[in-house]
Amino acid sequence: MHEVIVIVGAGFCGTVLAVNLLRRPGAIPTEIVLVERGPAMNRGVAYAARNIPYLLNVPAGRLSADSADAHQFLNFVRAQLPEADAEDFLPRSLYGDYLEDLIEQAERGAAPHLRFERIRDEVLDLKPLADRGIEIQFAKRQPMHADKVVLAVGNPAPAPLPWLESLRGHAAIRDDPWDLPKDVGEHQSVLIVGNGLTMADVALALSSDPQRVPTLHTISRRGLVPQTQTPFHPSSACGNAQALLEKSHSIRGLLKAGRELARKVESAGGDWREAVTFIRTLVPQIWRQLPAAEQARFVRHLQAQWDIHRHRLPPELAERLAQLKSAGKLRINAGRIQRAAAEGDRLRVEWRRRGRHETSSLSVDYVVNATGPDYVLGRTREPLLQSLQARGLISSDALSLGIRTDPAGACVNARGERNENIFYLGPMLRADHWEATAATELRGHAERLAERLMG
Repeated sequence: MHEVIVIVGAGFCGTVLAVNLLRRPGAIPTEIVLVERGPAMNRGVAYAARNIPYLLNVPAGRLSADSADAHQFLNFVRAQLPEADAEDFLPRSLYGDYLEDLIEQAERGAAPHLRFERIRDEVLDLKPLADRGIEIQFAKRQPMHADKVVLAVGNPAPAPLPWLESLRGHAAIRDDPWDLPKDVGEHQSVLIVGNGLTMADVALALSSDPQRVPTLHTISRRGLVPQTQTPFHPSSACGNAQALLEKSHSIRGLLKAGRELARKVESAGGDWREAVTFIRTLVPQIWRQLPAAEQARFVRHLQAQWDIHRHRLPPELAERLAQLKSAGKLRINAGRIQRAAAEGDRLRVEWRRRGRHETSSLSVDYVVNATGPDYVLGRTREPLLQSLQARGLISSDALSLGIRTDPAGACVNARGERNENIFYLGPMLRADHWEATAATELRGHAERLAERLMG
């Protein structure tokens, strides 16, 4: 008797899960299969090697993929860069190197009855079998049988911009923020749709040549830009968790408590980011306690504010954005885009500034979709997720935040039943946990899921 566990996706989540499975020998022989459709096995899109030195948004000392070794990533980096500090914001490609090293070490140290295999292909569908197993259908190879399948497909692509639908295929449109024009110059202009972390990455890439910086316009509904990271440390000023949890039945009460906590921390000489970090550790519990109406109220009114305080910019990147703004090369706007029309190779975009009634017009050489991941399962463009949803094997929550799971990661089907064979690991866990994007959060989910799978 033996068991086959297939992990679909070899980015951060898939890799860290595979590492934990290889370190937890079960009672029976087990085959662990890691499937990746892209070119970057064990890196994913985020940590792929690129010409642009994209930086991690979290300092090196807080990025360990192992909860039992807080400085594991920092120690890995110091073997190559002895002067690296715990507060350094390092290139993302280094984190990809770290993940590759982790999986290689785990494979070498695995128990003899564990077999590990990597497959480069795309999984198109999963079909439950009568014997409770799963048939996995690939794009290129023959189907294979698995006892358990984990969906670790990474961040979804941004949602298509509806006002560009009639212009689909126009050379000026960049739906993929990683696929930017390489010939853009100082006399050209680019509209970046979105003002979050993806916008910052796009602005960095488009301004990498100081002699050829185009004029960058951004538009988002509120015009909010992420706050900047600082070298803060947890403090005792962040009181007891129970007091905050007792107020987790009302968004109004939580907002008041969060502001009071931030003021308390700052009055003690600390940093408001300490309060946000403290609250973040309680967010999954708070989210589950909130009534549905209060969850909806948070998403509608406070999510944007939470996001810019929770998901912050590395200081170097924030400084670069400030330089671009000072030079008149970055113009950040709040408003709604109404329509776009082609003007030869360029696009004319009509939009309305927030709080205004009149329409403004903007003529640009390129439009980049930097709105961030689209977590709405109902409009996913992933063939695998489309198929699983169509057959009711996976389901979304009422607010369309992600994929419903039980506490240990088993997918919940359209009838509300737990699936014993199909699991999910990744940022769409926010349907039940809200915060599920940082390495520290996802590594915890990976460790618990590995314990369940090998139990």
